[in-house]
Amino acid sequence: MNHESMAVRYFRRLLVFSGLFNILLATPLILPGVADRYLFFLSDLNLALRLGGLPYVLPLHPAHSLLINTAGIDLVLIGSMVIYASRDLQGRRGIVLLNAVGRLLFAVIACYYVLAMNLMRLVLLVGFIDVAISIGIIGFLLVPGRPDRQ
Repeated sequence: MNHESMAVRYFRRLLVFSGLFNILLATPLILPGVADRYLFFLSDLNLALRLGGLPYVLPLHPAHSLLINTAGIDLVLIGSMVIYASRDLQGRRGIVLLNAVGRLLFAVIACYYVLAMNLMRLVLLVGFIDVAISIGIIGFLLVPGRPDRQ
């Protein structure tokens, strides 16, 4: 196997990992009731790890819960689209690039909420993972003579 095809194989693995990461972290957010238990679990984990930040509280308005459930659906769909894009890197590289940009935006917004609003710091771990994934994606896409153009 030549160097380029090995790079493509590793890149596809990164994309599948990033899609599964979204799907696994977001699936519990989809269902009413389950989302609250999941967020309380993450809050308790944050507390147990002594990471700091405010604990999770139940949303005051039903629209907040609807937005949480909708975000879960959207994140699972995004993860599925990234896995789908990994099958045709040249034809679907726009999906891959948009995913990297979205992950970077999430990390910036997460940092804002952690620093300005004292959100539980466990969120930063997800943000750091998203930044690492984005760096891997953008780095691959910027390589001259990209292997995905074979």
